[in-house]
Amino acid sequence: MTQKISSSTEPGAIAGAEAAGPGLQAEAVRAQLERVLESHAFDAPERNRRFLRYVVAEALAGRSDRIKAYSIATAVFGRDKSFDSQTDPIIRIEAGRLRRSLHHYYLTDGRDDPIRIEIPKGSYVPTFEHRPKGDGPAAPEATEPFRRLWPSPGLAWALGGCAVAAAGWLAIAWVYALPPFSGIPVPIVAQRGPAILVRPFEDDGAAGANANLAGGFTREVIAGLTRFKDVFVYGAETSFAYAGGGDPARAAVRPAADFVLSGAVAAPPGRFRAVVALSDAKTGRHLWSERFDAALSAADILGVRERIADRVVRTLAQPYGVMFSEQARAIEGRPPKSFTSYECVLHYYQYQRRLSVAAYDSVRACLDRTVASEPDYAEAFASLAMVYVDAYRFGFGKDTLAFPPLERAMELARRAVDLAPESASGHKALHNALWLRNEVGASMAAAERALTLNPNDAEAMANLGFRLVMLAERTRGVALVKESYARNPAQSSVYRTALFLDAYMDRRYVEALDEAKKIETASIVYPQLMLAIAYAQLGRRHEAAAALALALRLDPTYGERAVGDFTKRNIHPEIVRELVVGLRKAGLDVKEPASGPSR
Repeated sequence: MTQKISSSTEPGAIAGAEAAGPGLQAEAVRAQLERVLESHAFDAPERNRRFLRYVVAEALAGRSDRIKAYSIATAVFGRDKSFDSQTDPIIRIEAGRLRRSLHHYYLTDGRDDPIRIEIPKGSYVPTFEHRPKGDGPAAPEATEPFRRLWPSPGLAWALGGCAVAAAGWLAIAWVYALPPFSGIPVPIVAQRGPAILVRPFEDDGAAGANANLAGGFTREVIAGLTRFKDVFVYGAETSFAYAGGGDPARAAVRPAADFVLSGAVAAPPGRFRAVVALSDAKTGRHLWSERFDAALSAADILGVRERIADRVVRTLAQPYGVMFSEQARAIEGRPPKSFTSYECVLHYYQYQRRLSVAAYDSVRACLDRTVASEPDYAEAFASLAMVYVDAYRFGFGKDTLAFPPLERAMELARRAVDLAPESASGHKALHNALWLRNEVGASMAAAERALTLNPNDAEAMANLGFRLVMLAERTRGVALVKESYARNPAQSSVYRTALFLDAYMDRRYVEALDEAKKIETASIVYPQLMLAIAYAQLGRRHEAAAALALALRLDPTYGERAVGDFTKRNIHPEIVRELVVGLRKAGLDVKEPASGPSR
């Protein structure tokens, strides 16, 4: 007969070296802990092994009341005193992984062990079950706090059916040499960017009440991630195939996965909640976690689930998101000549964020090498197209070119679209090149297409919004730009020019000045011109003169071509007139072209 013993202060609980029941002592539990930790079947990463060792030690020392998320976070996971389990779900997520690892161990190597160590769901305090040799698996108890460990008769029949299906799979695997248990299959398609495995999200509700919601949420996240074409996402079938015991972070080492995403969802009355964590697949290191929460109504369950999934995807996958930042850090300090093709694209995005003229030549050279060596890499073609767009619109590296940069940008952008017509990147590049060729209608169609292909792409949203503002369609344009920064605050600050123009045209000069100050690039003339204009309209003459002086240091003859420059960028004539008024008020001698301002 088996005996389940709680590690709390109930009668019979283990405390120090005292007996917990007939024949069950603290030393026996410690020996069992070591047996678990030394087994290859216990597939938890090192930090979760420390997690298990810590909670068992605390329980055996009679300190079960101190086993809380805070104490585990600070003692095991290195969090500081500011840790808050309400905003950082790492302990809940890692506890779920630890439970699965224990469950897997007791189904395999530990099936005949005399002591079973568990961490019941809803608590971090371990329980210890004494199982005399020969008794076999413990029968489920009817009362809490012990979980049901074995299936009901009905579920057993279902599991039997699964076993038949699994046997069929094994037969197919044998015939066709498929390795279903040797790790996640290595992708056959070209993979240049990071690979991510999305582990099925757990149902945090009672008795599996939200199982369908959790499964659907997992699929929504996978579908959203696939819109970012430089991210390799293992499909839903692969994710659900690895839903059983074991930690995906360790399983993912064998193939090429870089990241593992996991978490849980719950739907308490009137709310939808998801806790999500990203870890390094090779080391198990925790990289990021966040809690997402939204109001929920019966009529909009699927809509809320989709919106939360979109927020998760944007946070992770877009340029300057969590995965980008993690991989960008890895190339810091390395010479660009050593970069892989994907790292050249990362290098481009680092440059593009602040439009650094100092980085321009190395970015262009890196991408030129990439498209020459990998003529099917659409993202590299799109990035290089934007590099040549910058040569045309800002003059970067233009003196070293023996061909028109805008025509080269058009060729590259069209090639990017041909290679990956369903990717937003090529259409974004095509939009910019067409815009500077003054093909406004075609340009706006490309911008709309990019946003349709990937509604989670904040840059596509900002591109479209910026151009709408320049065309004096400010209501929609400003809404798009503001939404893009809400979705990706770390994206290039250049798009704030649209918010400057909107405030300036409405004579909200203080707000216009604030937006101009947020533009973080010192390599182009326009931010300093915006500062000069706003200062001048506010009557701050000395500051306007200082900003104008900085602008003229970058482009000494700008006053002679200001109107023509605004015109070739398709800025609406009404906006051009107001900008000229502001520049003249700041002290710039703006020359009128012979025919006057025009579009």
